[in-house]
Amino acid sequence: MITVEGVTKHYGGFTAVDDVSFIAQAGRVTGFLRPNGAGKSTTMRIMVGLTRPTSGTVTFAGRWYGDLPNPGLEVVVLLDASAQHAGRTGREILTIAQRYMGLPGHRVDEMLDVVSLTSSEASRRVGNYSLGMRQRLGIATALIGDPAVLVLDEPANGLDPAGIRWMRDLV
Repeated sequence: MITVEGVTKHYGGFTAVDDVSFIAQAGRVTGFLRPNGAGKSTTMRIMVGLTRPTSGTVTFAGRWYGDLPNPGLEVVVLLDASAQHAGRTGREILTIAQRYMGLPGHRVDEMLDVVSLTSSEASRRVGNYSLGMRQRLGIATALIGDPAVLVLDEPANGLDPAGIRWMRDLV
């Protein structure tokens, strides 16, 4: 369960997030539906400690994100699938995540299968990926630790119609 209580974020005189509160129950999909610039991404950044709120709190099953011993196994965030090292291959990016989390090596191939990236595609440099392929790789990286909670910002961004359908079925 994610509990967001009274989260506000000011940048000087600009209010990016204004007193947001909600509870996302376990086993449910919770979505933010607001126009561009309404503070959705900022709220998600606050949730996982990438941005400090001006006020308010966020907990995951009663714990701060920063207190989770291995967040990749519990709560994973994918804010920007394009924020991956362009010089690395897809397989290298997944292998780094797998090793960092102390997971068995077979998780890399399992995740490539889950997101339908072929061995040939996984061997290419991420800088040569389409936006949809980067999105699939980002999702594979998010799922590699089999977390209980996924925080996804625009998870269907760049996906073709079949990819959007795949994303809906996955979630």
